[in-house]
Formats: sequence, C-alpha cells, structure tokens
Amino acid sequence: MQIRRKSQPGEMLKHLAHSLYSGGLRAFDPGGYRSTPGGAPDVAALVHPGMVIRTSYGTGGTVIGVEGPHVHVAQDSRDYPHFTIVHVPSERFGRHGKLDRNWLNECVTVNGRILKLLEANLDEVFIEGAVSGQR
Repeated sequence: MQIRRKSQPGEMLKHLAHSLYSGGLRAFDPGGYRSTPGGAPDVAALVHPGMVIRTSYGTGGTVIGVEGPHVHVAQDSRDYPHFTIVHVPSERFGRHGKLDRNWLNECVTVNGRILKLLEANLDEVFIEGAVSGQR
C-alpha cells in the first residue's frame, strides 16, 4: 500500500510537466521549451486541412484545421509560440460532427519535425499523406 500526502510549500514535485496544463497543476516545469527557429516553416506552413497525420503514441486522423499561433510567456519572460492541430478520424472526414474533433495542443516545428512545446514531452506528430483531392 502506498501512502500519499500533500506536498509541502517549497517542496520539489516529482512529476515533470508534459504540457502547459500539467504545469498549471503544479507539476515540475524545469523551463525547457522548444521553439521554431527563425525563418523555418511553422506548424501552419507544414500542416493543412485534408492531410492525414498520426502521433508517436498511436492516434491520428485527418486534419480539419490548424489554430494559432498561441503564445506562452515563460517564467523567463520569453514568448514561445505554438499551434493546435484539429483533426477527426479519417473515416469520419467530410461528414464529421463536433464530437469527432480531436486536438493536438502545443505543437512546434524543430528541424522539420512536429514536436510538443515542452522538452519533457517526447510526443511527435507525423504527416502521413493527404486525402485524395485535398492539398
């Protein structure tokens, strides 16, 4: 049996933040952020509606939109822009409803790879192709 207790003020938390949301819930955020290098294409330039994507953890579908850039202002006062990829299951593309939508938040591009904003998060998004007739 494991005994759980509340953390004490000033105590280092044991779980790394893998998203801005988990960081907001007081998971330890060491401040390692990724950003798209200047002049490099961002997520909105690489991902378009109609593209088929998959993630490193086995989900995916067809993109219906890219939202952003959203900006996270870190503790060091630097701005970190990131995007959200909205997708639906490929078999529902074209006849999807609100309940079919899925979001991949906090996406940035680094050396042509689509990764998550926080360096502690190793998730990656891959472009698989496009639905026929789409760009």
